[in-house]
Amino acid sequence: MNMPDFYIRSTLFNLCFYALTGLACIFLLPTLFLPRQAFLFVVHGFVTTADFLAKHILGLTYEVRGQENLPVSGSYIVASKHQSAYETLKLHILFNDPAVVLKKELLKIPLWGKYLDKSDVIAIDRSTPKSAIKSIQDGARDMAARGRPMVIFPQGTRVGPEQTSKDKPYKIGIVRMQEATNLPIIPMALNTGIFWPRNSWYKKPGKVIFEFLPSVEVGEDATKTLKQIESVLEQKSNELMEEGRKSIPKPKPKPLRLILGGAAFVFLLAYSINWFIIAGESRKIVGAYLNHMKQDPMITVTGNVTPRTSGFPGKIKVFLGPHTLHTPQGSFSVDSLQAKGWPFPNMPIQIEGEKVTLSMPNWTEPLEFNRLDASIIMKGDLLTITESHLKKEGFQSMVSGDIDFSQEPYPGVDLNIKLKEHEILLTEMIEKRIVKENPAMIASMALQSLKKDGVVHVTFKKHDDGLYLGPIKVVHLPSRARGDVAYQARQKIVP
Repeated sequence: MNMPDFYIRSTLFNLCFYALTGLACIFLLPTLFLPRQAFLFVVHGFVTTADFLAKHILGLTYEVRGQENLPVSGSYIVASKHQSAYETLKLHILFNDPAVVLKKELLKIPLWGKYLDKSDVIAIDRSTPKSAIKSIQDGARDMAARGRPMVIFPQGTRVGPEQTSKDKPYKIGIVRMQEATNLPIIPMALNTGIFWPRNSWYKKPGKVIFEFLPSVEVGEDATKTLKQIESVLEQKSNELMEEGRKSIPKPKPKPLRLILGGAAFVFLLAYSINWFIIAGESRKIVGAYLNHMKQDPMITVTGNVTPRTSGFPGKIKVFLGPHTLHTPQGSFSVDSLQAKGWPFPNMPIQIEGEKVTLSMPNWTEPLEFNRLDASIIMKGDLLTITESHLKKEGFQSMVSGDIDFSQEPYPGVDLNIKLKEHEILLTEMIEKRIVKENPAMIASMALQSLKKDGVVHVTFKKHDDGLYLGPIKVVHLPSRARGDVAYQARQKIVP
């Protein structure tokens, strides 16, 4: 693995990990009100996900040795080296419901402190040495009575691989815990700092090793016990760090990979710039079209008509909230309307609409449809509908064909329509007095004659001054001039 891989993987992992942590802190807030066992299940899910990211992005795995040195059941004390955040993410994987010893101030961190408190840690009050010893012993007695393993970092802080116990001395707190509980002390050596340095953006691939050592013989002299813990932990951790350094892949010059990596970076940069430019232009075009429509005295647009874009780095999504378009010929309203597509020329655009409502001046009630789904392609003045579905309970219409915006003053329309269960729609139109029963029956029979394999096939075209469904004129198109506002508005969305 060469240096560019090292930087790219570290950056990708950090972005994913910090995003995961931030989202988890916000969206998992309800878990603070769950029973503790349910909360621990969620915690385990979080640390397992973090481990997955480290393994598959960084190439950082881990191995556990010396598990035979851990008591089979009951409480015990683990004295662990602390070199990075990596081992803290593994505690809920290495142990069953560990009680971690930490400073009380960490519980005041916004959001994160709430999760620490819920996990039931041993928080040390460091206001005075006496308070610190009392809080650590009281906490240890409580956890011992509940049979939970306890994890303490005897040096009290993260210590870099290059630092020694002279730089960060071992503290007596762990011995005081043992005195209060009479539990065995199990040293845990590790080499995490080699791969995940403290206060560093860059991380390295390789294999982290956690090794549990035989329990420390506790004597009457607290200082000697502490020295013994220090001796075994430092010696074994130094050995593991040396082993860890050998597991790091050595950089090898790979010109082709450098070229491909550089090309990929340039492509991603160009794609990102293009994405935001196209998204901005899409937002402006839709907004300009709606604003020009509002200027037409014969057209009224109401509701949430401020377009919003999202979706990076995937498809561009342009979203409009609930809105209604009123014209003398009728109105069209939709609860939400979204268009999405890749930021490349002549790519299909997917249209999704929720709760579409149509109304005409002579209708007593509107027609409502549950959903609109369509796929379109825009090439110059030609809009091709490759697929479109308009659905309501049992009824479905499918539309494909072309709309030619180059024709004046109204665009040309040449569509093929398929109808499933059209009787349902006609029945509703009769009940709502949109159409009279006798004409509806005649229309139903006419449509029945166009049915093939249970689906009605009919055309919808513009001819002269009207729109025709098959041979029947369904909409009259009044004459319009090139100078009117609606014509200008249409020009805003035609490249």
